Amino acid sequence: MPDESLHLDVNEQIECAHTLASRFYIDPTILEIERSKIFRRTWQLVGTLQQACGEVNGIKRTIADAETFFTTELAGEPIVVVRDKHGMLRAFSNVCRHRAGPIAQGSGCKNVLRCGYHGWTYALDGRLIGTPDVEGVEFFDRSTMGMVPLRVETWEQFIFVNFDAQAEPLTAFLGNIPQQARGFQFEGLQSAERRNYVIECNWKVYVDNYLEGYHIPIAHPGLMREINYAEYRTETFRYYSQQFAPIRAMKSGDGERLYAPGPGLQEALYFWIFPNLMVNIYPDNVSTNLILPISQEKTLTVFEWFFHDAASSQSKERIRKAVEFSDEVQQEDIGLCESVQRGLRSATYDRGRYSVRRENGVHHFHMLLREFLERAAGV
Repeated sequence: MPDESLHLDVNEQIECAHTLASRFYIDPTILEIERSKIFRRTWQLVGTLQQACGEVNGIKRTIADAETFFTTELAGEPIVVVRDKHGMLRAFSNVCRHRAGPIAQGSGCKNVLRCGYHGWTYALDGRLIGTPDVEGVEFFDRSTMGMVPLRVETWEQFIFVNFDAQAEPLTAFLGNIPQQARGFQFEGLQSAERRNYVIECNWKVYVDNYLEGYHIPIAHPGLMREINYAEYRTETFRYYSQQFAPIRAMKSGDGERLYAPGPGLQEALYFWIFPNLMVNIYPDNVSTNLILPISQEKTLTVFEWFFHDAASSQSKERIRKAVEFSDEVQQEDIGLCESVQRGLRSATYDRGRYSVRRENGVHHFHMLLREFLERAAGV
């Protein structure tokens, strides 16, 4: 029987559509379904090729080097990403096939991984190669007990993992983003800073907020000074959307501007990739925002900034200003999102309407939610 509780009832025509019912933002059972049917069936950013993996003989190693690994978590699932001795990037479930202990912890440089519970040992290609004290176990076939592999793909220096063997490839989710972002030089980018923010709202509240510039004139005076809001627009594609924010021309009395017009990229490019990744491309840096649900009303947002020549004194000042500016906007958004979450619990509110001109990105997100959740529920 179809699960009618997952029927989103969002009209395909934005002009006729109502927004999501408030229960989709406050019901813990819906979040558990989203973890399974959305987060584990889409491409999730888990790290970069610069991910630190310790040192060997005083030389720092990253996941780009052979025989390295790092661990992370995706929608409650432990993951280990490795680079094997042949240089192949792989990803696995970080759960031992014996009794669910952790195969790896942290990050490092190793040619094998040994479970921290009972010492079962795995090669970096996933094979189970060591099983202490299993004598007497009948019908035990070590070849069937290797680490569970996950799909892993990369774009530029970003590493993505997907639990779903039937999902479309990463290129389908990225679409034309690589071409649309070709005006920016990704080569040589270095991680400059990372910040975590825990916000008291549902993960979709934060995504909704990111996907529209409608609130910028009201909530973001600093950002409003940098962009040409009249020309701000959003275009939607199969699994992503792009917000175009041209850099505003200089005017007398402007004072100091973070992004004064000049040579190179002349607009900020805001890409959102379903369901929870934002890639923000500015004239001199790239930042990523990864949105991870902690509970139905608590969300972790992970911000990371990437610059060229990040260690130079000149770059450090640019990094400081960019991070400070981003944090200012983020704090404004946190207040908004937490207020919205409280409003979603009000007895006076259930659903609203979309701005046709300004909220087509939000509507597009909700249509993708409908597609994944209703397909899973058989609605």
